[in-house]
Amino acid sequence: MSAGTPLLQVKNLQKHFPVFGQGFVRRQTGLVKAVDDISFDLMPGETLGLVGESGCGKTTTGRTILRALDATAGEVLFHDGERTVDLAQLSASELKPLRTKMQMIFQDPFASLNPRMTVGDIVGEPLVIHKLASGSELQDRVAEMLEKVGMMPEHRTRYPHAFSGGQRQRIGIARALIMQPSLVVCDEAVSALDASVQA
Repeated sequence: MSAGTPLLQVKNLQKHFPVFGQGFVRRQTGLVKAVDDISFDLMPGETLGLVGESGCGKTTTGRTILRALDATAGEVLFHDGERTVDLAQLSASELKPLRTKMQMIFQDPFASLNPRMTVGDIVGEPLVIHKLASGSELQDRVAEMLEKVGMMPEHRTRYPHAFSGGQRQRIGIARALIMQPSLVVCDEAVSALDASVQA
């Protein structure tokens, strides 16, 4: 990727949600414009913050960029080193290989972690899904990433309910970063961490 090429270009992005009236026949009565005509460029190594009041569409923007939600209109151009793709137009099968390069850290660590999986399974799951590591290599990479986010490698065998909100957020951060993605979308990623770490 050349120095002047943006990693991500969002052009006129829109995400609208239909509103339906009550009654036996479901008729659309309105439209909520959660994201309306957003454009920006993000360069490699750059951090961009979206600031706004609660409910203004920050989370919806992040989820629409990564295709957790389908865009109503607009382009999301992701530069994959060799090529440029419009994430908004890709099929699910075309999108899957790119998931290794794009990750999201969710705002709510309580809702984003599977309570039936151990911490080791949660953090290592992206590597397993994409067949990037297994066995002792998988365990070593999970242990290394847990240490990087300030947790102990022995926490791998415990379940999310055994941790505080801040520790659960660290688990979510480790899960996103273990893939070494070139694009990380953070939805208030440090909101659950203690005040000294936020600072």
